[in-house]
Amino acid sequence: MTLDMTRGNPLRSIVLFSIPMLIGGVFQLFYNLTDTLVVGRTIGSQALAAVGATTSATFFLTSVALGFTSAFSIVISQRFGAADKPALRRAVISSIYLTLAASLLLALAGIFGARPLLVLLQTPADILDDAAAYLRICMGCSVGLIVYNGAAGILRAVGNSRTPLFVLIFCTLLNIGLDLLFVLVFHLGVPGVAIATVLSQLCSAAVCVFLLVRQFRSLSFTRADLSPDWDSLREITVLGLSMGAQSVLLSIGEMTVTGAINVYGSDVVAAFTTVNRFTQFATISYLNFAGAFSVFAGQNFGAKRFDRIKKGFRETFLIILVLSVLSAVLSFLFGDHLVRLFLSEGDARLDSVLGIARGCLRVYSVFFPALGVILLYNNTLRGMGDAAIPFLSGMVELALKVGGALVLSALFGYFGIWFANPLGWALGIIPSAIRYHLGRWAKEPAAEPAAP
Repeated sequence: MTLDMTRGNPLRSIVLFSIPMLIGGVFQLFYNLTDTLVVGRTIGSQALAAVGATTSATFFLTSVALGFTSAFSIVISQRFGAADKPALRRAVISSIYLTLAASLLLALAGIFGARPLLVLLQTPADILDDAAAYLRICMGCSVGLIVYNGAAGILRAVGNSRTPLFVLIFCTLLNIGLDLLFVLVFHLGVPGVAIATVLSQLCSAAVCVFLLVRQFRSLSFTRADLSPDWDSLREITVLGLSMGAQSVLLSIGEMTVTGAINVYGSDVVAAFTTVNRFTQFATISYLNFAGAFSVFAGQNFGAKRFDRIKKGFRETFLIILVLSVLSAVLSFLFGDHLVRLFLSEGDARLDSVLGIARGCLRVYSVFFPALGVILLYNNTLRGMGDAAIPFLSGMVELALKVGGALVLSALFGYFGIWFANPLGWALGIIPSAIRYHLGRWAKEPAAEPAAP
């Protein structure tokens, strides 16, 4: 079930690898959105706001851990492309050790830091208790989330995007069933959807690890491979810390935006939450194409097939541009109808929340192409092991998010905040584009791929 992307037509390889990732991405969104849909449709907009108020805090707490799981994928894809089985074995074992360590640290941070972090974000008092309970449960039991992402990242690095898809489909359906059980039957409210989420994540982790073990039987692991390999640990740690630090800083920007929004009350929080959830659906196609290209770039960089990286980048760029423009047009024209899917028709605050959400979605839609482009540039550079320039790109995004949230909200109220994220996407492209087009990454002589 592996896919060697150092051979054959680049676009065909990218598309074949992207399709399971895209389907999986849709199910991942359903997995994440189940809480929002169940809460918004059955409990009400205030409960929806409580779940939404945890988004930036969750991003902050998981940033470093998920940065490490992304690093696994990059390092392992390069080892796979280079056809270096001993180095591949060492990288896989090192990834397992780092996953366990990250899971423990994240659980401790979630248990003890959930409520203080939400208070710092000025979460409205009427939703604080529910938001704190939701965040504490999800982060305190986050081992399933981290282990699944680590295992799925390793599988995708060797071109296997189908196994994570099958696991996600099963666990998404499980999450939906558990959400409905805990909310409609047991009446556990917001904590109930958090419990359903972590149980589903634990199941997905267990299944994915089992399939990962089966996938790598051909590598013939020995007892000696279980000893820590300090070179692999150091390489993954340096790359993971760089990517994690970027995510942490971006999450600080997200928390700044959230804090600025929270001041305007639960209707604005609910509207922003709804738009963010819808935006994940609207951008899922090109987000997964960019993610797939990261693995393509990693394998071909390991094989020194720089010509294939350039050709694949040009073709993927055009696909992402078309998809992002199409998403922008459809979101702008039909956004109202789609946003309503997240809200109960009987909610007394429906019209208020919908009106606020409309303005936010239209601003975001205009900048969807910028989001697609920055994702492609940064994933390409990360796939080749260059985390420094995407980090700089993230700093530009951070500056625009923080500055936009503070300055524009002071000038235009909450409507000004809607421009903070999009301006970060647009200007964050600059350093990554310069690095890709003028950098020295492709100056080495290309090598022919290893014989099968």
